[in-house]
Amino acid sequence: MNKLKKTNVVSLCFIVLLAGVLFTTAVMAAEPVPGKKPSGLKVYVTGNAAWVTTSHEEGYVFMGGGAECDEAMAWMTAKTHNGDFVVIRVTGTDGYNDYVYSTIGGVDSVHTLVINKRSFADTTYVETIIKNAEALFIAGGDQTEYYNLWNGTKVESAIHYLVNTKKAAVGGTSAGMAILGDIDYIPASYGVLSSEALANPYHQYMNYLKDDFILGIPNTFGIIPDTHFSERDRLGRTITFMARMIKDGMRPVSQTKAIACDEGAAVCMNPNGQAKIFGWDGYNDYVFFISADTTPDRCLSGQSLHWTNAVTVYKVRGYPSGANTFNLSTWTGTGGTWENVNVNNGIIDNDIQEPD
Repeated sequence: MNKLKKTNVVSLCFIVLLAGVLFTTAVMAAEPVPGKKPSGLKVYVTGNAAWVTTSHEEGYVFMGGGAECDEAMAWMTAKTHNGDFVVIRVTGTDGYNDYVYSTIGGVDSVHTLVINKRSFADTTYVETIIKNAEALFIAGGDQTEYYNLWNGTKVESAIHYLVNTKKAAVGGTSAGMAILGDIDYIPASYGVLSSEALANPYHQYMNYLKDDFILGIPNTFGIIPDTHFSERDRLGRTITFMARMIKDGMRPVSQTKAIACDEGAAVCMNPNGQAKIFGWDGYNDYVFFISADTTPDRCLSGQSLHWTNAVTVYKVRGYPSGANTFNLSTWTGTGGTWENVNVNNGIIDNDIQEPD
């Protein structure tokens, strides 16, 4: 090789190497500093207070409430690749910090924000912290408060950024799961009981079903979540939610679905829709994937729900191993059973729940 060619090759190699360094630096650039904390906002930090950037992975966790399923939380923290884990809530304190940082592990830090005012939810400080997360977890509480305080604010837009742009891990338990659907049940006052919903699909506590909050979670179009499912006898109300979605024109029959989780059960889904079903060791905790079959025969105010060919359910138990699975993209699973559930004049004909 002559001197000129050798020089050109060396120069090209240097340029490629430099470009690689610059690209890596751009990808792994430090996260922005949130700035000054708003007065009165409660923030709890465990671990490294600074912000790291990692080669994190996308993933979604839907947890039914009660004590957390450790294996599902470990699945979520692993997605951070030792990144920053952020918890948001309206009430409470730092209950997740030591649990996630020390008991579960796998994260650089845990930041908990108690966002109990719309003025806090619309600050750049809160927005930046959420955007800096490699994983965001929404604690249990009251989904109506979450909706009223966070809907249309920088909190919501930051969550959309994590889902659509950063591709981070996002999850929630109880009320935190209830706001991650395409359709969310946001009660105006008290949560409706199954007996009330079945007796009158337009019962005052059935209001409201919302489709304008935290949208775009992959593979969840047309899905309404429900939690504490078997423990609180929620089969009837979930089916009635679905009847209302169809009757009120929110979604067609073919796109009307639900995910319902028992306490201790969790769905951990990759962006392609493939999910592992986790559950507490030694408990009969299930996840129920429910799809509508037809238009309700009768879904009217003041009259009982009548739906003779109502829904098909894939009932699948959660185990610590996550051995059972479900694919939300293909609506198929392993390790579970298919069930049909109908409603005859307000009465469920097949109670598939497993109350502990």
